[in-house]
Amino acid sequence: MISKPLLKQSCKANGLMWAIITFAVCFMLVCVMLIAGNGNLSKTKVAVENAMIEAELTAQTKNRALNYYELSSSGLYYFDQAFVAYVNSEEYQQKYVAEGADAANAAAYAYAAVALQQYCAGVATELGYEADSVEAQEVMGIIMGVFNPMVAENTYQFDAFYVSVGETAPRYDVSGALTMTAEERAEYVGEYAFINSTIFLAGNMVNPDNVEKVLHELEDYGITAEEYSGFGFTDYENVKNIARTVVINYRANLAYRLENIKPDETEGGIRAELKASFTSSILSTLPEEVGDALEDIGSMDLYGILVGSIFFKIAGLLLPIIYMIMAANNLIAGQVDSGSMAYVLSTPTKRSTVSATQALYLIGSLFLMFLCTAVCSVVSILIVDVKTDLNVGKLLLINLNAFIVMFAMSGISFLASSVFNRSKNAMAIGGGLNIFFLVATILGLFGSPVIPSVIRMDSLKYFNYVSIISLFDVMSILEYSSAFLWKAAILIAVGSICYFVAFKRFKEKDLPL
Repeated sequence: MISKPLLKQSCKANGLMWAIITFAVCFMLVCVMLIAGNGNLSKTKVAVENAMIEAELTAQTKNRALNYYELSSSGLYYFDQAFVAYVNSEEYQQKYVAEGADAANAAAYAYAAVALQQYCAGVATELGYEADSVEAQEVMGIIMGVFNPMVAENTYQFDAFYVSVGETAPRYDVSGALTMTAEERAEYVGEYAFINSTIFLAGNMVNPDNVEKVLHELEDYGITAEEYSGFGFTDYENVKNIARTVVINYRANLAYRLENIKPDETEGGIRAELKASFTSSILSTLPEEVGDALEDIGSMDLYGILVGSIFFKIAGLLLPIIYMIMAANNLIAGQVDSGSMAYVLSTPTKRSTVSATQALYLIGSLFLMFLCTAVCSVVSILIVDVKTDLNVGKLLLINLNAFIVMFAMSGISFLASSVFNRSKNAMAIGGGLNIFFLVATILGLFGSPVIPSVIRMDSLKYFNYVSIISLFDVMSILEYSSAFLWKAAILIAVGSICYFVAFKRFKEKDLPL
């Protein structure tokens, strides 16, 4: 089935062209991978991604700060109401007044503290949390942690926490609920909740256990402990300052808005509006198109896209396509056109042997070409220090699929070379069709999801539907999905059918010998 002399002749005739193009492709690949890997591409992507993550973490911290403040201040108001109500109750007058002021106040304090715990449970239920759930316990912890209840004489529940972060443990002035005016008490409660809710939040956020939980949630984004620390969220003073700044702004704006409330406004609506405005992230304040573009860039593996979708799918196919078109033409149509095929067929070599040998050379030379690019790409990825999802396994799959798409395209050119007796016709049909596929792929790239939305032109995506190169699904490989498998199977089928038809056509057609 294979003629060794003919195979050697094909290698000799096309070997120099193969060597030059293979060297050029490998050289370009190494340059792209090394320069992009050691340049600013990865840094830009990481910087954008980290900026977005830091902005979102800051927004979440502000939101939590306002939640801590709102929950704790409302809890303190409820405690005051329960305390005053009990002091004014008949039971209080009968049982405790006679025992002295201290005993009476202690009894009222204990009553109000129990009522506050029940209030916490009610708030958690209103928020939709199951009893004894982590969220319900967190609501209880926030309100009681800021209040810091006395659990025994001169012993307070959260003193150790405040001391651990270098703060003075707070003491809630209970008697002021009876002696202060309503305005004075409101100012005291607001200030007490402001100071201690921000302390409580900052202390919780920098707790090693909580930091570990946050890092676990950020694993998918590749955020390391060092990067998270660089954001400042393990710095107690920094977190406290973020919290205090947003609460100060919130309180000032809330007071102004409530003093100048409009007929169509409600206090709840004003609070929700202010919370939304003070806790919005950078992305949410940008125009939608700009925000989407930044999210695209931050979430993209720019290095993997550059190497896979831009080089291997476009630039890395250009020279191999040129080689493949010329070689396919030289192997059959070129020899028929020049008359050398008459000499070949004058020997005992069968037509089927000729076509099989020439096909073997074309397929084998392309396989060796992409074997070289595979070696170069693997060596390059091992050298560069770049943050990317691209690894050796994915690179090998990309190289294999690049060969498969070239196998399909070579089948088209080989079929044209076998059908036509004139080189110009074979080049025009086989070569023209493959060049059209490449150009369509280049245009389709600008309409594909690998291009950030800010410069993406969706109307160009339709070019992807008229190119078999689109079946070379680099993004599927990068994302470890299985879509590339059935697409590769289609390419293999296209190539196999073209080669089969080429063998049959060359064997049966009349040659101008």
